[in-house]
Amino acid sequence: MSTGVAQATGPSEVEDFRMSRLGRHTAIYALGVIANRALSIVMLPVYTRFMSPADYGALQLITMTVEIATIFAGSRIGWGIFRFYHKAETPEAKNAVLSTALMMLGASFATVGVIIYFLAPSVASIVFGWSGEHPVLLVRLGAGSLAFEGLVHVPFSYIMLSHRSTLFVKMSVAKLILQVTLNVIFLVPLHMGAAGVLLSTVIVNGMFGLGLASYLVYHVGRRFSRAAFDDLLRFGLPLVHMQVATFILTFGDRYVLNRAADTATVGIYSLAYTFGFILILMGYTPFSRVWDPMRFEIAKRPDRDVIYSRVFIYMNLLLVTMTVGIALFSHDLLRIVADPSFHAAAPLIPVILVAYLLHAWTRFHNLGIFIEERTQLFSIANWVAAAVSVVGYVILIPRYHAWGAAITTVVAFGIRQWMTYVWSQRLWRIEYRWGPVNRLLVVGAVVCVAGVLAPPASIPVSILVRIGLMGLYFAAIWSLHILSAEDRAFVRRAVRSPRRALSLLRG
Repeated sequence: MSTGVAQATGPSEVEDFRMSRLGRHTAIYALGVIANRALSIVMLPVYTRFMSPADYGALQLITMTVEIATIFAGSRIGWGIFRFYHKAETPEAKNAVLSTALMMLGASFATVGVIIYFLAPSVASIVFGWSGEHPVLLVRLGAGSLAFEGLVHVPFSYIMLSHRSTLFVKMSVAKLILQVTLNVIFLVPLHMGAAGVLLSTVIVNGMFGLGLASYLVYHVGRRFSRAAFDDLLRFGLPLVHMQVATFILTFGDRYVLNRAADTATVGIYSLAYTFGFILILMGYTPFSRVWDPMRFEIAKRPDRDVIYSRVFIYMNLLLVTMTVGIALFSHDLLRIVADPSFHAAAPLIPVILVAYLLHAWTRFHNLGIFIEERTQLFSIANWVAAAVSVVGYVILIPRYHAWGAAITTVVAFGIRQWMTYVWSQRLWRIEYRWGPVNRLLVVGAVVCVAGVLAPPASIPVSILVRIGLMGLYFAAIWSLHILSAEDRAFVRRAVRSPRRALSLLRG
């Protein structure tokens, strides 16, 4: 049985250990995310029936405004935690990195939240273009949730670094259950609309932020390190600048849509965009919570290229399969759970999914930039993509509305991915195996196009057709040898003996 220390063994033995560890914790994180998304899907009929498209659009605008504020609060400074935690040589130094990060983010988020609270009338006028008590209240509630958000990030990073995935999932699910419960209370019997959703966020962020911060201080102590502060600031400042570009890429189209069309169009487009977020939250996020800390450990290994390449294939098997599944079944899901006024979102969903598959690639391929601590290059890639997106917004959105926004998003995300990959490879080359990934992409594209071209049908018939298409997708993966011989042998053993396969996954 593996002890976690690399012995004088062949590469496959080392890989198997690493893959089982990655797979085990990813599966646990995925269960947590699935529980979270299940609760969110349950809430979708509540949102779409107790809020109008205009109210839903207003909520999205406030959410985007809070996202902008996190840029000035320095949210991306926390990205350096994994790098400098593993770089520290003593337990005391590692604890100092975490403690210092908590102080930095807690203070900066609270400060920015207070500033926005007092500037709420001006912020509401800029965001909505109209005045009144209601939008001012929404902005102030968003500021309240922001003030506590900085206390959550570092404790969750500590739990991830400790490989306590079960604890992470328990805390995340508890947080969401409280949020959903309060949302139902504020939306259904109290009819508070967007204000109720934002108020519940203030309450939940306050409770969990203070509780998790206390948990972290109990375990690592309170110690401010000037060296850790300087390292985190040096590593994170280019990423803070980058976040402005990322916001333009992710949310800028909503503001242009609001002026070119109306808030109802923003609400429909935002609903389609939600499925892109689902791909990231349910697919890439569980994987990244294990992979982001682990990839810096693997960087020191002589067989690192083999591991990185194999993990990239596995990641794409997960994400492309999810992309195909969401693209095929999202239309029927909307027909079941959403009001007909939201059904126009369905054709936009596959386009948004392509953009977020590219986003996951960008996050995976930025390793060379991060290893060499050249984060300014990642910032430049995001700014170039943001500039491309602004041109697309100006040219395409006034003419094509939501379709113009979706197409612009794919093009801009693709440019960012290409630049990130090229620069990372120049700084710290990794030999990826692109053949299996390319075959997987072709299979996924063919199946999705077949789903789009399928004639309209009743919901039961439509679902059966799409189940058949998913079966063809899996058959093609198997017949085209996208999986390696070793992986195919593992699948056969898993089919014959699921219990034995589960024990191997557990390591």
